[in-house]
Amino acid sequence: MEIDEFITTITFKRKIFYFTMNLYNILNNKIQNRTNLFVRIILSLAFLGHGLVSLGYSPSYSLHYNLIDVINITNIETKQIVQFQAWFDIVISILLILVKNIKLILYTVLIYLCFVCMSALVFSFHKTGTIFGFSECLRRFPWIFLSLFLLNDLNGIKKFHFIRIALSCAFIAHGFASLGFLGLNQGHIDLAVRIIPKDNAIFFVYCSGITDSIIGFMLLQSVYTKYISGLAILWISFIVYISYLNAFPDAIFRMGFLLTAIYVWLDEKTYTPKLFKI
Repeated sequence: MEIDEFITTITFKRKIFYFTMNLYNILNNKIQNRTNLFVRIILSLAFLGHGLVSLGYSPSYSLHYNLIDVINITNIETKQIVQFQAWFDIVISILLILVKNIKLILYTVLIYLCFVCMSALVFSFHKTGTIFGFSECLRRFPWIFLSLFLLNDLNGIKKFHFIRIALSCAFIAHGFASLGFLGLNQGHIDLAVRIIPKDNAIFFVYCSGITDSIIGFMLLQSVYTKYISGLAILWISFIVYISYLNAFPDAIFRMGFLLTAIYVWLDEKTYTPKLFKI
């Protein structure tokens, strides 16, 4: 009787294993065969989430407002410009999915993101008094690299490593900012206090800054990328969860990071070339 139960258990576990492997292979093939669409979805989520934030559906609205306010040299109220930016982001989000030839859209996105980078540097200078707000600028690099991937893909050039670099930039930017190094960490602390006391949140954010930076540089150089991207999936999943506790638009645009990590984990074509040949 015990032998029969043992055999039944082994058979059941084997079926679960084969089902999991088959599901993994199916998802892997479907995603890799539709890389362009997958990256479009990632960018679409990023713009949709940020658009909803600018509409005031998240406490992060104040950051978007301040980013515009520090460079607003017009007579137009900052609130109106932020609202225009919100609808611009949402329209871009929709066009990235619905339009077949998105080359013009991508050029628009790249120019827009460069403008946002400059705005972030100016905002960082106003907050800290230093011109070295590199992390605030680097936060926009994931979307820049994903846009560059799509542009190259439209021209028949497959630069899969741009997807890995995009993910690495996200971790390095958030890592440096969490450390209070070349960036602002208040937003990270505000997110952490959703689950832990404020005194512990500051230490937690500092520690996460160390781990994020390490993950980012390992991804940048493509060191143990399969394992590191798997770890990134777990960590970002947790961040998406606590972002949802804060505001759903925050969770939406961070889902873009999660999908990027999933793609890097699935597709080994993103692992090369390395940044430096050692």
